[in-house]
Amino acid sequence: MNIAKLFDQAAESYDATRKKYIPCIADFYGVLIEQIPFGSRDQFSVLDLGAGTGLLTSMIRGAFPRASFVLADVSAEMLEKAKLRFQGVENIEYRIVDFESEPIPGTYDVVVSALALHHAPLDRLQGVFDKIYGCLKPRGMFLNADQILGRTREIEREYERAWLRHAKLAGCTEEEIDIAIERMKADRTSTLSDQLGALEKSGFESLNCWYQFYRYATYSGTKPA
Repeated sequence: MNIAKLFDQAAESYDATRKKYIPCIADFYGVLIEQIPFGSRDQFSVLDLGAGTGLLTSMIRGAFPRASFVLADVSAEMLEKAKLRFQGVENIEYRIVDFESEPIPGTYDVVVSALALHHAPLDRLQGVFDKIYGCLKPRGMFLNADQILGRTREIEREYERAWLRHAKLAGCTEEEIDIAIERMKADRTSTLSDQLGALEKSGFESLNCWYQFYRYATYSGTKPA
């Protein structure tokens, strides 16, 4: 499945459905922001990998208004939406990057990602983590808010049931649920332990999961000095 095309098609409605598809999003993203190791007035660089329409970046900018950002995504349409969101903002750059197959340009104090890396199967995810490690400055931090696979089939079924239950409670229509299920066919999610293990293999230290709500987990790793 072509991920760029999939999300080009989803760009128009992406923001409108986020909170309905992910009712825990305030905590899911909020915990990530709380773990960014800088003060609110500090100047530092952030790469938002798989940035989409810039939703996570907009939340981080609210907490760290002096930070500078590079928004990278495989979908040109998603980045066009991000440019509209940040029209007139000077400390943001945009780059179309297929982070699975292309180098990640630049060096950064912080790399963040949200709901993007689960499209890479574990063997390719390892390569993405290696690239993230390579583009971080010493003591830089990677923070990821993403989906995880249940360790057993029964746990995964419960994640599926929980997602459907909460999506309906949040007001998702049957059409929106069908669209989400179709989009999920592109998911190549791995377990939390596998993802943390891959980070460790890349060289990251201080690995920790800070938040989990069924299939949604927020975790981080730090590049040593």
